[in-house]
Amino acid sequence: MNYLLALSLVLASIFSDHAVLQQNSDVPVWGWGDPGKTVEVMWDGAKYKTTVQADGSWRVTLQTGKADGKARTLYVKSGKESLTRTDMVLGEVWLCSGQSNMEMPLSGFGFQEVEGATDAIMAAAETEYMLRVFDIKTPKCTEPIKDVEASWAYTNGEVAAKTSAVAYFFGKRLANTLHVPVGIVVNAWGGSRIEPWMTKEVINGAGLTQQELDDLYAVEEQPDRWPETPELIWNGRVKPIVGYAAKGIIWYQGCSNMGQPHCYDKLQKAMVEFWRREWKRDLPFIFTLLAPHDHGDADGRWRPFFVENQLHTEEILSNSWAVCTETIGNKVTVHPAKKREVADMMVQRALQNVYGMNPGVSLELPRLKDVKYEEDGSVKVTLTQVWSNLMSISARDIVGFELAGEDRQFHLAKAEVDWDGQTIIVNCPEVAHPVAVRYSWRNWMGANLQKSNGIPVPPFRSDDWEY
Repeated sequence: MNYLLALSLVLASIFSDHAVLQQNSDVPVWGWGDPGKTVEVMWDGAKYKTTVQADGSWRVTLQTGKADGKARTLYVKSGKESLTRTDMVLGEVWLCSGQSNMEMPLSGFGFQEVEGATDAIMAAAETEYMLRVFDIKTPKCTEPIKDVEASWAYTNGEVAAKTSAVAYFFGKRLANTLHVPVGIVVNAWGGSRIEPWMTKEVINGAGLTQQELDDLYAVEEQPDRWPETPELIWNGRVKPIVGYAAKGIIWYQGCSNMGQPHCYDKLQKAMVEFWRREWKRDLPFIFTLLAPHDHGDADGRWRPFFVENQLHTEEILSNSWAVCTETIGNKVTVHPAKKREVADMMVQRALQNVYGMNPGVSLELPRLKDVKYEEDGSVKVTLTQVWSNLMSISARDIVGFELAGEDRQFHLAKAEVDWDGQTIIVNCPEVAHPVAVRYSWRNWMGANLQKSNGIPVPPFRSDDWEY
């Protein structure tokens, strides 16, 4: 629709019936109308006035209070025209984006299930009022558009089955924990690279080398495939909702960018900072590290190199936290079935770092702290952030460690957690004098080390070798 030519009063689609508005916040509301006319917006007993700009747009900023479960009505009037939106509630709003692992619905993909989906879909109606979804499906756009064709919906069984499993589990757990309505703005596109989620200007200013930029721009867009080149998602799915008051972002993307193991962190940082500028909010950013999968070669090492770079985002981007999926991947599918576990780790992060609540467990991801090479050929590995101890079950071998000697050839090694619960002892008969240790440093190893509270240990290495 060309709103510049429209003479009728229009409200942006994201302000539909059943919408969730961010509680305790300044909430922009916008639309289009006849240039020069006055627009009045009535909300919760307060009246806001503005004038339609020359380009046909108008915007006001509402003040919202604390979520109370009460259904409210939004009134918009301009001249003789008026609009009404009903059953709007205050609560917590989260932007949920990424590629197929975020897009994957509760009902799953073909031959790929979501664990616990049947129970979740059957129970959806019990909390449909408390969890509402705005699901965006706009196609590729080479130019910015003004609005999207979507509306808010209750997450009953029918809707929940089609909704992002990660977003659904995240939103439901958050609503049940905070006891307020939650709105999930689902905007995910399977196969998409990160570049389509931002503009060329942002990419050019991300600090990439000229070679990295050349490689990035060498990617050719295929009309019948998912978006791979700059702006195609930003123009049609993000820019039209910019400013919609939200609490934060959850993000699950990266598979399509694995060929950029040295600059993805810069691109991710640039995208988030761009969104924050556009939203005029320091949106917290919770992102998922790629899960293990063979990617055509289980012994290949490009995934852990990429995950290492993903994880670096925490160090260069403020207000950002990674969740690790190292123990819940799947060798034969890039879409792990354990979506609830991913969502729960995201919720724990949100509760601790965004809402200031104590989740009751240590959420920090273990990092390599120290390596000691003993005379008997064993290696003692100490990690950070394992105050709750590393999980070591007598009947369960630790899988995922490798050792290498001066020849730099890695061999699978045996490992066990020492009595202190924080030190790992690694041995390999083929490597008499080890000089390097790695954990989960292949595309797929079945790695299973985690903290006793279930938080997986991400891939790590003691060397800086380029292979």
